Amino acid sequence: MKPQRNSRSLKSSFTTFLDRCIVKPETLTFAPKQIIFNEGDQTNGIYHVQEGEIEIFRIRENTEVILGTLKAGDVLGTITLFSREPRTATARAVTQTVAIFYQNDGLAEAFKTLPGWSQAVMKDAINRLKHVNDLLIATKLNEKNLLRNIGTSHHHSAQLASLLASFARKSCIMNDLNIPILQMNDFLTLAENILMKKFSYLENIYKAFIDCGLIKEIEDKKYGKILSNPNPQILEDYSLFSINVVKKGTNLFTPKKYHPWMSSLARISRKNNNQNKFKKSEIAILLQTDLGRQDGEVMIADLVQNEIIEEANDFIQFVPTKLQKTVVFESLSRIIKDIKP
Repeated sequence: MKPQRNSRSLKSSFTTFLDRCIVKPETLTFAPKQIIFNEGDQTNGIYHVQEGEIEIFRIRENTEVILGTLKAGDVLGTITLFSREPRTATARAVTQTVAIFYQNDGLAEAFKTLPGWSQAVMKDAINRLKHVNDLLIATKLNEKNLLRNIGTSHHHSAQLASLLASFARKSCIMNDLNIPILQMNDFLTLAENILMKKFSYLENIYKAFIDCGLIKEIEDKKYGKILSNPNPQILEDYSLFSINVVKKGTNLFTPKKYHPWMSSLARISRKNNNQNKFKKSEIAILLQTDLGRQDGEVMIADLVQNEIIEEANDFIQFVPTKLQKTVVFESLSRIIKDIKP
């Protein structure tokens, strides 16, 4: 919707109106992204666009609501022309823009010289335009809230993990120790705009990622907040896992009591050069020693019975990365389900 192109009559009337302005206008040039005026500024005149492009927007609920764009021939600032109320929106140059600025003092006298029907058309069109803009803002905010509330926290955590994986694949840099790092200072702000979710909500999900070990965030003296050696594949795997949780629920999750045992087996593997096959008696002793217990054989038998690890010919075999991913993904999903938008 282009708010300054409300009708041909309005545009024609304004052309006549501007031609009759008795105060000499001023030609102004605006650089790309330059603010021409802000919402709430005092109304001091209108702008007749000669070159370039201008976008009109309001900030509502921390979101830019774009009302429209203006190009050569359009007039900017008409809504408050007669009421002299503060500016109702912010205007920003999209490209380098040239506009002729007409001051209010000259416009008031010029308006009096117009025929009565022309004055009525202009006032009516401006009032209608203001009403349409208000409806547009309400519609866009409703659309934003609808997008924000679609899906569950599992959907949203999947989206955030996928976005984070994309950033990790494209934006990692090497630090002084030649370790890949990802700078995180603006990530959640970008995620808020991309995913259309509340910052505080995404922040809670992100903190759960850290608490459960999906990512490792640290404070770096040189780069600020960073992820150290982020793993995009793990993030993408979790994203798919979280979507499957929506379909299947958490009923098929491993009982929580096994998580410490599974993490222990993963640690034991790392300490033994990533070995994934052990004699049953040996792994039972290693497991109970690592956990400070005396029932290693019972734990191993329980894990085998629940098909978490495999037993063959008195040997125990498992995939350490699979065990650890299961612990992280299931623990994280249990937390995510309780995070509310």
